Amino acid sequence: MIEELEKQIAWQNINTSEEKNKILSGKAIAIESERVKLTKEDGKIQEENINCIVVNFKNIKVLIPGRELGIEKDDKKTIRNLIGSEIKFIIIESDKLTNTAVASRKKAMERIKGIQLKKYEKGDLIYAKIISVSPKYITVECLGIDVKLKISDLEYGYVSNLNNLYQVGDKIKVIVKEIDNEKQTLKISHKDTKEDPYINIRKSFTEGGEYLATVTGFSDNRSFCFIKARS
Repeated sequence: MIEELEKQIAWQNINTSEEKNKILSGKAIAIESERVKLTKEDGKIQEENINCIVVNFKNIKVLIPGRELGIEKDDKKTIRNLIGSEIKFIIIESDKLTNTAVASRKKAMERIKGIQLKKYEKGDLIYAKIISVSPKYITVECLGIDVKLKISDLEYGYVSNLNNLYQVGDKIKVIVKEIDNEKQTLKISHKDTKEDPYINIRKSFTEGGEYLATVTGFSDNRSFCFIKARS
């Protein structure tokens, strides 16, 4: 009885999303190549075999085609990075008989962006959610925009692999560096929300100076060495 009620509520949400553009969310659990019906700009419906992220929405299978993810590339490697993250979406079409639906993350992000972006300005502190992590950069979802943050935007000092510090689903505090409502662009920094650990160290040295130091270690690929100045 409870399961049936939960299923009924889930489908009510699916129908509301399809009819009124309600934003839903669910966890990305897989990638599949599916035959998906897509509506073209001229209103014609065309079937294509394309890569989709599979989202579990209250045990309903939701397929989001690569082109509807709103990401820079929709190849399998890029889409794979989204597995495990919470995905926001708006339903495009649904089929209760097969317990499946097709959705668009791009439409959801556009709606969020239109609402949220005008609420903030340069210097504001906000939170961003990590949706993918690679060794040299992470991608975060912030105010309806996907922002790529490099190591220089995240940490002071050398970091060999960001996978050791960040995980998909984590929320991080960021500061708004630039925001443009007309162009709908956003530049943020996580590093600038933290205290610079080297600020006092730099006061002890002069540019162009030469100092005695001891090598204390190497990076994983030995491209950097870590030193400690002798007092």
